[in-house]
Amino acid sequence: MSDGAPRPPGAGATADRALAPDLARGLMLLIVALVHAHMFVSGSAAVIRGYPVVAGSPADALTAGVLTVLADSRSFPMFALLFGYGTGRILARERERGRDGPGARGVLRRRARWLLLFGAVHALLLFAGDVLGAYGLLGLAAVGLTGARDRTLFSVAGAGVVVGTVLYASMLAASASGDPDDTAAALVLAADPVSDAVYRLGTWVFTTPLFAVMSLGPFLIGAHAARRRILEEPGRHRVLLRRVAVAGTALSVAGGLPLALVTSGAWTTAPSDVVWGLAALHVLTGYAGGCGLAAAVALLALRLEDLRSRAVVAVAACGRRSMSAYVWQSVVWLALFAPYTFGLGDRVGVLGSALVALGTWGAGVLLAELLRRGGRRGPAETLLARATRRRSSLAAAAAARGSAVREVNGPPSP
Repeated sequence: MSDGAPRPPGAGATADRALAPDLARGLMLLIVALVHAHMFVSGSAAVIRGYPVVAGSPADALTAGVLTVLADSRSFPMFALLFGYGTGRILARERERGRDGPGARGVLRRRARWLLLFGAVHALLLFAGDVLGAYGLLGLAAVGLTGARDRTLFSVAGAGVVVGTVLYASMLAASASGDPDDTAAALVLAADPVSDAVYRLGTWVFTTPLFAVMSLGPFLIGAHAARRRILEEPGRHRVLLRRVAVAGTALSVAGGLPLALVTSGAWTTAPSDVVWGLAALHVLTGYAGGCGLAAAVALLALRLEDLRSRAVVAVAACGRRSMSAYVWQSVVWLALFAPYTFGLGDRVGVLGSALVALGTWGAGVLLAELLRRGGRRGPAETLLARATRRRSSLAAAAAARGSAVREVNGPPSP
């Protein structure tokens, strides 16, 4: 970064951070919003990927097809890759502070336990499709793998991709061949607040381990990328990033087009086994798409690194507060779409839900920018940091007391 490069007013510490990881998280949250919002559309029977198979209008059909190709099953691999990258960087920083090996992994496991708890609360209060708990579970189970040799890491990542593809594709195909009276909204909402909370938490218990398995592959790829600081130093990895961006995007689009025929309503007579195969292809190529998106954003960040516009700084501020922005979206979904609140899902189609998603993401970017200008972290990040730090302080105090007792009493008797 050039020292003399102009900065937008109020950029502050943001200008001193590597742009790519924050920008990637901020843009990823737009894709997450687009993927989630259409799940609340009601009024049309039978669904796959949360889309009514009987499309409401040509605009809705086109929107469903475009989102299937460019967003669905492309956001969670990118999200998991960035989570793995962040985990790898936290591990590196802990090692730089002298907390190597078990000590560094212990910090990450404490954070993972709190993420698991946060995810349960998020699902109970707001959204059944929570991924925070899945990342907490993933952190507990897989943090030890982040230090493995490259060959081991990629072997486990590949196995995770295969297993995740089979499991998720089976779930998608099952939703398409389930109760013909089900609508998209019926999969994620119940009729009253209490039933909805119970339904959300019950769904979370099932989906959390599923999402953790699905995210294992990109999580480990992200941890490997963190070793080489690929997102923080994209200029050193231009060739690799270009190859991943081009190949990943091409595979993603090619693998998403067949299923888009189903979700757009162009192919309504596809047999269930064909739908399963298309869903599996869609999910498998989605892993490539998530990596391609992350690489493309890293290249974009390289072009924007020295001259950051206000819009770029705001999106990066959102990415730096991604957990809070993610929870913000869930608040909006509950407020707008639940049948016991505004019930918007009965009045909009897929296109309308995409516009709601765009507005929700934009509002989240604005809120994050206001927090940045005030020099404040996101509320969710603050709460997680305080919880993890308090637990760490208590553990350190307990260790100090134990050491003092041993000094007074001497070594334990054999």
